[in-house]
Amino acid sequence: MRLSYNQRVWSHVKSALLLCLVCIFLVTCRQNTAAQDTEIALNLGAEPATIDPLLATDPPTIQLDQALFLNLTLLDESDGAPQPGLAREWLVSPDGLIWEFRLREDVPWVRYDAEKGEVEKIRNVNADDVVYSVQRLFDPRTASGYAARFAPLIRNADRLVRADPRTSPDDLQRFADELGVRKTGEYSVQFELNAPTSAFPTIVGAWLGRVVPRENIEENGVNWTDIGTMWTNGPYMLVDREPFRFLLLRKNPLYYDADNVQIERLRFRLLPDVASALDAYLRGELDTTDPYDSIEGANLDRVQADLALKRDLKLLPGLCTQYIGFNTSKPPFDAVELRQAFAQALNRDDVVTQTFELGEPARWFTPPQVNAAPDPNADIGVDFNAPLAKSTLDQARAAGLRLPAALTFGTNTNPVFIDAAVAAIQNWRATLAASITVEDAPWESYLEQLNQDPPPLFRMGYCATYPDAHNFLYDAWHSGSPYNFTKWSSPEFDALVSEAARETDALKRRQLYARAEKILVEQDAAIIPLVWSQRASLTRSRVQRTYATMEGYDRLERWSVK
Repeated sequence: MRLSYNQRVWSHVKSALLLCLVCIFLVTCRQNTAAQDTEIALNLGAEPATIDPLLATDPPTIQLDQALFLNLTLLDESDGAPQPGLAREWLVSPDGLIWEFRLREDVPWVRYDAEKGEVEKIRNVNADDVVYSVQRLFDPRTASGYAARFAPLIRNADRLVRADPRTSPDDLQRFADELGVRKTGEYSVQFELNAPTSAFPTIVGAWLGRVVPRENIEENGVNWTDIGTMWTNGPYMLVDREPFRFLLLRKNPLYYDADNVQIERLRFRLLPDVASALDAYLRGELDTTDPYDSIEGANLDRVQADLALKRDLKLLPGLCTQYIGFNTSKPPFDAVELRQAFAQALNRDDVVTQTFELGEPARWFTPPQVNAAPDPNADIGVDFNAPLAKSTLDQARAAGLRLPAALTFGTNTNPVFIDAAVAAIQNWRATLAASITVEDAPWESYLEQLNQDPPPLFRMGYCATYPDAHNFLYDAWHSGSPYNFTKWSSPEFDALVSEAARETDALKRRQLYARAEKILVEQDAAIIPLVWSQRASLTRSRVQRTYATMEGYDRLERWSVK
């Protein structure tokens, strides 16, 4: 039969469409196969002592748990701001003491059947799981390494965590029932705090929001984290491990956001030192040296000398600040004018460049990448200005203030810190003609000295436990803080950081903390900020990843492979 012109055209169109559909099908299949086959290798460091998320305190193990268990809130990688996790939203009472978290209703507990290679859904995570997890965290029999640090936040948590583990189970349960956490619905839970803390959702994301399964733990005891036994609810499941060699995680197909998890398998190598990890990276056995430790010293020199490695190098901000403190309780540095002169006479950039391998000169105390910190371009801090420093010192002398013939600069015994002290002293000698000597001591002795009678000048560092300005300014410098070795206090500063602790508006919090920083480092010059910490990491270009501001909290479920 002879086809008409229109029929012949339509026949060609149908053939072309069919060919396009076949091509699309093949490409899609290839992409899906590639997604299913993706695996990256990371370095966990040493064999983890535990996988129990209520016991993990080191960044590598925390990172492992972040992949296995979904926290109540998650931390934004860029600044640590709290994001929805197991909790889809949260509310706070007007007085700032009651926080209610409303949970997702589609997050299942799953168990990986190692024999069958299958995933079993147990039940959905609910408010009872959250209440149990918080009670277990503060139970003295758990012996959590971070429970005591956060117990003062939550009503009656101090009493529970400080109880004798040999206390009768009935009494411990009564203490747990009186804890400031309770179920308010099948998928909602409330926390009652001892004082307003606007950073609470961030603290939950870092430490207090780790949820574990009661039935699984009570049935299996310390073996509850064994493969084939453990219930998890995160984006990945533990499917294989070989002691001292590796742990293998596989994508959880029942994870509520599984469609957006791009990497099928995470292989955590157990290479216990940075040099071994670097060797493995060079052999192509690692895709990133994270989450274990920073590349420093001779290892960093090795990376910097290799052009290929240097292209993969990333310097990441940390959560520590090194600073120079003054003993403000007695002469000469009870006088703010002399503290300001010393701050103006310090060439911070010069000291940091001379002595610290990694780090960024710190213009104020709180690293700018953490939640609610001052903007990186904020006009805060005392710049090096030798003429102004001399003028400030002259004005102080005209008012009857004097520098003693000799001063001491205290530090713990550490070559880098001693070098930093010497570099700072050279600045002050050149500009202010100050005579200063370094006195170093072992860490325990040095810390005792700072608590009892600090030297006139001293070096100290502060590392935050969660990425929020509250942890740097309120926790470190509010009157009565155990971390404030300067003996300085300011009612104006206290009022600002207390107001910020009640404020939930992000912009207002940032503004309040910026004003507090100005008092700390400019107006009162209680300290001279020196350096914000950094760490060095390698990641292959084929891995598209984010970088968390807090070690151990990378969102691996968001990574992909080119």
